[in-house]
Amino acid sequence: MSDPSFAASGAALSPLATTQSLLQSLRDGDLSGEILPEQEILPGLRFVPDPEAGMRGRYASPAGRLLELEVTHAAPARWFGLHLRLDLDELSNLALIGLAARFAARQALPVRPCIRSGTETGFVDSFFDKTIAALPRPLLHLDVIETQGPHPALAAPAPWRELVLFLPTGDFRLDLHDLRVFAA
Repeated sequence: MSDPSFAASGAALSPLATTQSLLQSLRDGDLSGEILPEQEILPGLRFVPDPEAGMRGRYASPAGRLLELEVTHAAPARWFGLHLRLDLDELSNLALIGLAARFAARQALPVRPCIRSGTETGFVDSFFDKTIAALPRPLLHLDVIETQGPHPALAAPAPWRELVLFLPTGDFRLDLHDLRVFAA
């Protein structure tokens, strides 16, 4: 017999169900294509490059990896982000948001994760404490950010939030083997 109160509480334990479903679609799919600025490769997942850098790139999502990326820039870039929509507009019942990621690259590359919160006039970025190191062999990176900690933007309700992975701003080849986002 199913207990409706248990089902309701179970839904509350999974505040990122839509985000997890999006990532699972990427794991299950076989996508590839050209990286086009602001174009979603799946609903809720898009690349945002510096428009002045002349970025060109390709992505693929083969079995066993979320994304393989190959990117070149005609000029130095100020930023290049992979944006993942989070269904977390209200965080008052949550203590933290975390991520587990497994990256690999031919040479050491940094990836800076943050939670971007929408505001009436734009957005505010709340960076995780650790930078992800993509190295020649896949390594697990785990980090959390407190919702009631030193980032005031996370304490306030927001019309939207997303996880932004700030990728290298030069030419690179990078594999995202896995990404998990959680909140508790």
